[in-house]
Amino acid sequence: GRQGRTLRLDEQGRLPGDEKTRLQEWCQANGTVDIKYVIVAEDGPDHDKHFTSAVLIEGIEAGRGEGRTKKEAETAAAHAALHRMEE
Repeated sequence: GRQGRTLRLDEQGRLPGDEKTRLQEWCQANGTVDIKYVIVAEDGPDHDKHFTSAVLIEGIEAGRGEGRTKKEAETAAAHAALHRMEE
């Protein structure tokens, strides 16, 4: 089952990584260019790492995501931020 609201792919089956581009485009369209991704947690042994990333828009946390790689966690964070903005 799904854990919280972290999705591996979005409902349209878009590829991971797409969200970061979409978030950047959405922010640019709204006059914001200051987007930063930070890894806020890193758990697990080397062969089975688990990352939690936050995305900050103009210094304010807009979403969090989790994944097995930093990129996956950042993608999930972008997805969460987009989901929140689109509501």
